[in-house]
Amino acid sequence: MNNFELKGKLILRGIIVNKTGLHIGGMSETLKIGGSDNPVIKDRNGNIFIPGSSLKGKIRSLMEISGYAKGTDYKSGENGKPCECGELDCTVCMLFGPHNSENIKEPGRAIVRDAYLKPNGKITYEYLETKPENVIDRVKGTAQHPRFIERVVADSEFEYEVVFNIFKESDKELVKKFIEGMKLLEDDYLGGSGSRGYGKILFKDLNWEYRPKSYYEGEGDSIKSKILSLNELSNAIDEIVKIN
Repeated sequence: MNNFELKGKLILRGIIVNKTGLHIGGMSETLKIGGSDNPVIKDRNGNIFIPGSSLKGKIRSLMEISGYAKGTDYKSGENGKPCECGELDCTVCMLFGPHNSENIKEPGRAIVRDAYLKPNGKITYEYLETKPENVIDRVKGTAQHPRFIERVVADSEFEYEVVFNIFKESDKELVKKFIEGMKLLEDDYLGGSGSRGYGKILFKDLNWEYRPKSYYEGEGDSIKSKILSLNELSNAIDEIVKIN
């Protein structure tokens, strides 16, 4: 493994707004009359959230199919597995780690936290709706196989946080590539049933904080600022992260 040392941590915080109904599936322990066949994921206390694994996985997959990975060459009809090359010049593997842990050469840079719903004076269940769906018989024109999907209502807000471990100067470029992945996601969808209109999201109210290694040693201060857009953040990375 090449020599490297933690220089600092860049922390990105903000709000995810779902512009259309959002469904990230959970599990239902009981079947309630008139209830949903497919509930959204909640923690043990009933709090609605977007798992960090869902957010991270979607950004990763969009970056892989957009050519950011060295070890993928997707072809029609073949298995579209995540990149597992682990090469030091592979943006995806350096950000998220290779899919095959045996190929790890350096630790991944991005840590994506769970994003919890930000209530606005409402009870949690008022953020949920049940959307009926069915299949149309092409001959008879009748609806068949009804199902009921639970969704988080449009314009709900989730607080998210992403932490980037900075080891070397070139890691600034990795952060910029991650931001490109976030922009790809804004024009795609998060969760299930995206082709049916679910899961359009927007990142807003961005804030960044850079904590150099000296901050953790009690000898330095963190640097904080508010960024209005993903493009502004990408353009400001070189000024934000100062590596000594």
